[in-house]
This record gives sequence, C-alpha cells and structure tokens, in this order.
Amino acid sequence: MRAIVHSTTRAAWGFCVLTLAIVLPALAQAQPADDAHPVTALTINSSGALLVLQDSDLFTIAGGTSTKIALPATDQGAQPTFLARGVDGSVYLAGPGLGVWRYDSASESWQSLSNTLPNLGVTAMAAHATQPETLYAYLGKDGMFRSRDGGAEWVKVDSGPREPVQAFLHSDMPGSMDSGWLFAATTRGVSRSMDCFCFWGDAGDLRGTVSAIGYDPAAPENVYAVIEGQLHHSADGGETWTSLKTPQSVTALAFSPSQGLVVGTANGNLLARGAADEWTPVHE
Repeated sequence: MRAIVHSTTRAAWGFCVLTLAIVLPALAQAQPADDAHPVTALTINSSGALLVLQDSDLFTIAGGTSTKIALPATDQGAQPTFLARGVDGSVYLAGPGLGVWRYDSASESWQSLSNTLPNLGVTAMAAHATQPETLYAYLGKDGMFRSRDGGAEWVKVDSGPREPVQAFLHSDMPGSMDSGWLFAATTRGVSRSMDCFCFWGDAGDLRGTVSAIGYDPAAPENVYAVIEGQLHHSADGGETWTSLKTPQSVTALAFSPSQGLVVGTANGNLLARGAADEWTPVHE
C-alpha cells in the first residue's frame, strides 16, 4: 500500500511540475510590456556617471552599479521632472511644486534655490553651458527667470515663446550676439533664441509637442528633440531635422563623455547610440 501511495504522490508531483513549466512562461509573456516605469529625465554628474530620474526616484549609474540618491523632502504633490548639469558639474533638480534644488555631493544633501522665485511652479529649467553660476527657470505664465549667482536671486528676463515650454537647454553654439542660445521644447515644435532674449523663432519646421531636448556639448550644432517618442536630430543648430530610428519609444536623453548619446525609454531602459548608429543597452 505504501508503495502505491508513494508512486501516486510522485506522479502527482511530476504533473504539478510539468504544469508549472508550461503555465509560468505563458504568464510571464502575458505581463504587459509597459510594467516598467518610463525614464523621466537624464543627465551626468561631475564624474561622468549617468543620473536617471524614474518614477520619482533618482539613481546614479557607474561601472554597472546603480545607486539610489534620496530626493529632497518636499510637500506632497511636488513632481521632480527635470535634471540639469552645470558646467562645473553641479546637478540640479526641478519640477512643478518642487522649485529648483542643487545637490551637494560632499554632504549628500539638497539645497533649495527657490527663495526668490515667485512660486514653485517650475515647468522647465536649464544651466548655462559656460557660466557655472547662471541658471534658467521657466514658470509657465510667469515667464522665464534667470539667476547669475547660483540661484540666490532670480530675475524675470523674458516671457518665453508663445507656446508652453516643456523643456529647454542652453547651448554655446556659435553665432549668438551674447553668450549662447536657448532651445525650447514647446507644444508646437522647437523654438530658439539668443540668450540676450532678442527674439524667439522657430528652429526649423519640426512640428508637434516636443517632450525632451538635448545637444552634444562637443558639437553644439547637433541638437536632438523627441516628439511622441520619436527621436529627431538636427546637425545645423535646428535649421533642418531628420528622424532617427530607435528600438523603443524615447522619453529622455543626455550626452555621456564615454558613451555618447544616451536615451531613456518608455520601457524604463537606457540605450546608447554607437558609431554605426546601432543602439545598445546601458547595463545597470
């Protein structure tokens, strides 16, 4: 009798294992592809390591190791949505309800730079390409503000483009009457102005809501913009644009000294563009 029971139990166990072997892969394949959280913003720190903002979490990625950085304590409802890197390596964080913050790597803490802003509704920010103390913040209907002392005092300098700004950058591309150019990602396309704020005009005929924008600091004429997940490139400072194929929908971009153009995707992945225009995963 014991032999019969043992044989029956073993057969039942074998059936369960076989069933799990069949069912579990099917369940895994049935999981939605968008379970991962999209990459919100990207930049690099003073050491050249990637900084990744994802689902209100901030990580630094270096040497294949991912390390979480605690975000500043803020009121509920604040949305960290922008990262920027100053020419001196300083890292800045901003977003609606958050204002502007600078990270102190020595003390591993955040310093608020929003005391003289009219409110905390920062919807975009950028750091000057060559002046470490000059920062820009866009506050929607309140316009564009500039600080020339590292965020201690902010002064309104412009109303910004006619369309709402989703993101923007400062570039030291040649040809400006002052110290560089501002490229704004708007709901109509890419807008461009010298940083003397003389005039905002269309940067080419790229149309659509631009959700992210970036440029190559080593070759400032190379500007990149994202519309509905599609990456576009201009090799002439925004005069003309071409579409670049990417394996996944793009949500953020940055330039790494070692990896070149790196994009964050809607699937939560990081991809680097190689010399032959192929995309390879950035291993965390």
